[in-house]
Amino acid sequence: MKNIKINKITVTALVILSLMGCTKDVDFNQLDDASIHTTFISTLIYLNLTAPDFLNDLNQEIRVTSDFIEPPITDETKPYLEKVEFTVITKNTFNRNFKLSITFYDALGTPIYVLQPIINVPENSSELTTIVEIPKTDIPYIYNTKYFVFSIILSPSTDGSVILISDTSKFDLKSSAKLFFNYRKI
Repeated sequence: MKNIKINKITVTALVILSLMGCTKDVDFNQLDDASIHTTFISTLIYLNLTAPDFLNDLNQEIRVTSDFIEPPITDETKPYLEKVEFTVITKNTFNRNFKLSITFYDALGTPIYVLQPIINVPENSSELTTIVEIPKTDIPYIYNTKYFVFSIILSPSTDGSVILISDTSKFDLKSSAKLFFNYRKI
């Protein structure tokens, strides 16, 4: 019986002490300063181009080949976007140099921004990875972007040769955008 009384007294004392422990006042205003940093990767384009993709119906070279992409940003996420990085992976087995340009367009089809630098893809190049960041000051251009265009520009040959329909060379292009968000009270 004595042990039961001692245990009850001990338990009661521990409960009282734990309720009277050292605590700070909770500052709920700290929640206003809270933020959540997250990243989102969006695959944009994946192309495997061969000789016919650079020739017209008369088998004459086409200087520019383009593909249109919708931006992976919604109106709800725009206020939280802090940084954008484009990753572009190319492989070129043609005996020709290419340039890759990424241009942003508004809803009226007017170009509003060209991602810099324009990417040079040398002839007969193995896989090359290029990361291009949009400067923070240029992020507002993305808010007005309805679509953007990947333009693959065929450089003139240095020896006068042309791409033939029978050419087995390939131009591979993969791209993604890494979006950095900071969700916070606005």
